[in-house]
Amino acid sequence: MKKRLITLTLVALLLSGCGLYRMNIQQGNLITQEELSQLRPGMSQAQVQDILGTPLLTDDFRQNRWDYVFYLKEGNQEAKRSGLTVFFNQAGQVTDIKQDKPVS
Repeated sequence: MKKRLITLTLVALLLSGCGLYRMNIQQGNLITQEELSQLRPGMSQAQVQDILGTPLLTDDFRQNRWDYVFYLKEGNQEAKRSGLTVFFNQAGQVTDIKQDKPVS
């Protein structure tokens, strides 16, 4: 009986440690203010890709729109998300840049 109690206590202690550590999850492209300030209307798609990297989302039906999305979940904290959308004209030049709320 005493051996069983010790075993159950040991198992409970081992299981109580589970769930304390939460791995950080980071996905997408973090766009810095420095990179954002380099973007200008009239830039080509290749120039945008050199500055920001490959977009996370491209639309097969609207190839004039690139979406850069960033997602960060640190431990037990609330997830943070930011996004940047770059629009191009038919010639492949930047016409508009829209930014969601930046990651704080």
